[in-house]
Amino acid sequence: LTASLWMLMLVAQPMAIRARRPDLHRAVGRASYAIAPLVLAAMVLLAHSRIQGLAGKAYVEQTYTLYPQLSLALQWAACYGLAIALRRRTALHARLMVGTGLTLIDPVLIRFVIWANPAVDWNFQWLTYGITDLVLAALIVAERRAPSGRAVFPALLAGFGILQVPALADGWRSAAWQDFARWFAALPLG
Repeated sequence: LTASLWMLMLVAQPMAIRARRPDLHRAVGRASYAIAPLVLAAMVLLAHSRIQGLAGKAYVEQTYTLYPQLSLALQWAACYGLAIALRRRTALHARLMVGTGLTLIDPVLIRFVIWANPAVDWNFQWLTYGITDLVLAALIVAERRAPSGRAVFPALLAGFGILQVPALADGWRSAAWQDFARWFAALPLG
């Protein structure tokens, strides 16, 4: 629900600007101050509920899933926080808000992959991250002549790429990540 509300806001805001309704754009922006914490809380609570109380193979699989869930929450929060901090710099603000939407590609696509083939036997993060990175690459190409703000998408691609490496290179198997997962699972969040 919160992610759907967020996506609706991401669509409504540029439509308000295009309709020359900056008042509506600002009203939706102010609503984001209430919705953004709910989106972030939902991301963290979902990650927590999926790992809490698991054991054996399910626990090991979920420690893998925990990494993308929390890294995407971090990316989302960074994009939103920077977008709000830079809200008076329109070109940067708009592109950072697009970045919040890009963090939602992975969870949506994963659900489609699992729905299409519940017995996935390959690391589907390669697909979901690859599509996100391709979208960013396309945005970089499309924006190559933009007079301002064009550094945002390369920066997002670099940031996303850095955070994708542990999921793709089995960094989630490390003792440090396993210790973190146990600590996170034991938090009294539910």
